[in-house]
Amino acid sequence: MTFRRLALGLLGVLLLTVVAYTGYVGYEGSHQLVEGGGGNPDCRTPDELFGWTYEAINYGSADDALLASRNADQKHCTYTGTVAGDEVVTDDGIRIAGWYVPAADGAGPTAPTVVLVHGFGANKSSILEYGEALHDAFNLVAFDLRNTQRSSGNQTAGGVLEQKDLRAIIDWLERTKHPSHIGVRGNSLGAATAVAESRDDPRVEALALDSMHTRMRYQVEQRLQHAGHPAYPGTWAVFLGARIRTGVDLGSVDAQDAIPDLTRLPVLLSHGTGDTEDLPERTQAFYEDALAAGVQIELHWCEGAGHNAPAGMPVWVCRDDFAAWMLDFFSRNLVDA
Repeated sequence: MTFRRLALGLLGVLLLTVVAYTGYVGYEGSHQLVEGGGGNPDCRTPDELFGWTYEAINYGSADDALLASRNADQKHCTYTGTVAGDEVVTDDGIRIAGWYVPAADGAGPTAPTVVLVHGFGANKSSILEYGEALHDAFNLVAFDLRNTQRSSGNQTAGGVLEQKDLRAIIDWLERTKHPSHIGVRGNSLGAATAVAESRDDPRVEALALDSMHTRMRYQVEQRLQHAGHPAYPGTWAVFLGARIRTGVDLGSVDAQDAIPDLTRLPVLLSHGTGDTEDLPERTQAFYEDALAAGVQIELHWCEGAGHNAPAGMPVWVCRDDFAAWMLDFFSRNLVDA
């Protein structure tokens, strides 16, 4: 009897430990995933970065002058400007701020335009380098997703809610500039956001996706493993915690499930062979499944590139090739012959 009681006691302690550990992982993991995406301190403007003329979207451009006076280093700003106004607002009340950068060739606002969508922990300043090769021939839009710098909100949702941000920006672009064609270029979270919106938005005519997670749970699994936690039941706990925080299922707009809806537009994938967060084999599988479904898709690998520093993203490691891929893709698919 004593042995049985001891065994039951140990089993109870083990179960309590598992429950407590799972609860901790779910709480902390979902906190980092949902509330930890808005901390990028880079507040450099298109003029500061590349000498580009630009128009502020949904905030007073005069406020940008304060960035230089209040920050000794605009790559690491402590003051990042006022929050967006009421001109660009999502259907759930998030105010979105961004930049409109006219093409260098002077073709005007009705010329083809590419919208740049940043990843987790990035912002409109850091995504601009993805448009450097496009600036000569395409108008560009870069914006802060919710929970980032000038845009309002305090939660990140893996693309589920961010697609509303992209839609609001495209609405603004269509309403104010009337571009002949619109393409979208997304990185990581931004790529997932781009897919989520493009599957239902016929205004998007070409889609370029870099370092994309094909299923959100794959990325959560990798993050947990990198932190020394088991993928299960940790992934389940993080998803549950995120749903409690946001009210949405972070896996509800997985790119893998969107493949049947992407057959109407050309898609470009780029990915680093050294990416340990969004694994290359997942992108390869997505590519093969998309081809089989009839999607007009192409895939470019950047040898040795990772997901973030220090390995370096594809846009850094394969700079010239990356620029050529982007320019060729959008020129073929957005520019009228």
